[in-house]
Amino acid sequence: MRNTNLYFGLTAAATMTFDNEANQTLALTTGGFNNPLPAGVDFITNGGLKVTVVANDPGTGTDNQQFGSGYGTVVTGDLVDITAACTIHISSGLITMATVAADAVNGFTINTDTTTDNDAIIVTQLKPYAPAHGIMYNSGKLVGTAVSGGATTALNFVDNAGVLAATDTITITHASGKQKEFIEDLMDVVADDNKVKGMVVVRDDMRDLSLPTTRGTVIASVA
Repeated sequence: MRNTNLYFGLTAAATMTFDNEANQTLALTTGGFNNPLPAGVDFITNGGLKVTVVANDPGTGTDNQQFGSGYGTVVTGDLVDITAACTIHISSGLITMATVAADAVNGFTINTDTTTDNDAIIVTQLKPYAPAHGIMYNSGKLVGTAVSGGATTALNFVDNAGVLAATDTITITHASGKQKEFIEDLMDVVADDNKVKGMVVVRDDMRDLSLPTTRGTVIASVA
């Protein structure tokens, strides 16, 4: 078996939706987004999350949502990524959206006259940052596999210093009855130098990425 690292993203991306937004800040909460909250003023600039809004009555007045020139022509119903307008507090999870007056290119200004128009502002996690978001094992720690259900396969690893659990078992959910095919797909990648470049993502629920297959494995999730 090659000396390959196998990555498993164990949690789906956290999201939090803000409706009727009345100011230029979005306050993430541990109950609404994730516990713990993301930390560090560079979390957004490092690609940790994105902020999108469904445009509603864009224009140039206080009774419109206003978008900077960098967004091009925006019409009602457009899904606009306004991450470039956003910064985050070092620890509180408070996101501030720069106005168009402050940033003519990337800014976004809410409709201050009709705040009920400021719906569907969505914050979406893009990268893991907390314990249990993901784990990686060296392929040499894989000691066995087992059919664990009609559409699941368990991968058993040598204990990884208790980071995940006392007994480290990763369960892959895939197409029904495809346990053999999944194991073959995994072994092909682990054993073939031409198919491996650095870390191998077996399944990442956060980014919805899965190990490539030619056998109809169709990996759905990991736990």
